[in-house]
Amino acid sequence: MNTKTKRTLTTILAAAVMGLLGTVPAAADTRTDVRDLAAANLGKQTCSTNSLGGQGFAGSCAARHAWCADFARWVWGSSKLNVDRLNAGAGSFYLYGQQKGTLHTDPNYVPQIGDAVVFDYNGNGWASHVGLVDTVYANGTIRTINGNFGGTGPMNSTVQFATGGGRVGQFIGSQRISAFVSPVGLTDPVKPATPRIGVHFATSKVSVKEGNLFAQWTDVHGGGMVKSEAHGDMVGVLSPDGDLYVKQGNLFQGWLHMAGNVKDFALESNKGRVAVLGTDGKVFVKEGGLQGTWVEQASNVKEVELSGTYIGVITDDGTVSVKEDNLWAPWVPQMTGAADLELEASHGRVAVVRENGSLVVKEGGLHAPLGRADLWRHGHRPVP
Repeated sequence: MNTKTKRTLTTILAAAVMGLLGTVPAAADTRTDVRDLAAANLGKQTCSTNSLGGQGFAGSCAARHAWCADFARWVWGSSKLNVDRLNAGAGSFYLYGQQKGTLHTDPNYVPQIGDAVVFDYNGNGWASHVGLVDTVYANGTIRTINGNFGGTGPMNSTVQFATGGGRVGQFIGSQRISAFVSPVGLTDPVKPATPRIGVHFATSKVSVKEGNLFAQWTDVHGGGMVKSEAHGDMVGVLSPDGDLYVKQGNLFQGWLHMAGNVKDFALESNKGRVAVLGTDGKVFVKEGGLQGTWVEQASNVKEVELSGTYIGVITDDGTVSVKEDNLWAPWVPQMTGAADLELEASHGRVAVVRENGSLVVKEGGLHAPLGRADLWRHGHRPVP
């Protein structure tokens, strides 16, 4: 394994204290409830007060980007349907369908009310638009309801109907239907994402296996990389020249160039986030899958980590700061004198390896006070 990618046993211990715990709603609404909730927001814009009293749709107002996927996942989530792994990218619905077993690409599939409609899918989580099925007509056409429709940009587009072809391969307006995706309700069996293990060999070859531990290795990159990372359905590799390439979806997707002048990176597929630490010490994060827009986060940084809704950094002076929720959330300082950082957002955990080699772990969220014995548990470095 390349020395630049090795972790000490202490760092592994820091990561090992982090467990993953998913949360799910209590009960699912019906398809007609989904349709009615979507229609209750006709004419609203990205920062409008939605029909449930909140502002915008799944963070659309804060992000101020194309918000069709924000609207669709807000409708599903507010209807108590499973939205695990959906994000602000329209193509995340396609990946969701693959992961949950609810993707319909057969031209003979008859869509149902509440299905997502993915348009112009190009692989790697990229799609031009996503809407929801509102009505299925006897003649085979459908009516969709769409966020971010019309207007000259995301700040004056609205929730609108559109009518057109109702089968995969047909068109609504100028956009071709690539797939329909059915939502997963809590009473339905949820197909978990296929587990993956990624290995960066000493030869710099990058291989990944998915499924159980007896699955075959698949070589995803031939060599010459200084770092690799696999998280969920994302795989990233970093070249010696500082070029970051990421693929999302199945292992046979092509690589997409994400950024240059990169010295470190992190992936978080559940939120569709990619973080890069540039050679200039600046951190940028994109959200919504590989087609997201970079948003600057911090400067003078030597490490960046992602977990769920957490973004964490260590600055050059050893200060750990973490932010939670959206990309514009404020930083919350955690401690100083840090050498390494691990995060586990679902339990509100922050683990830090100090410069003296000791390990501290905090649980209870970013605002839990520091130094209290019931909140911080002190560990010890197991080996020099």
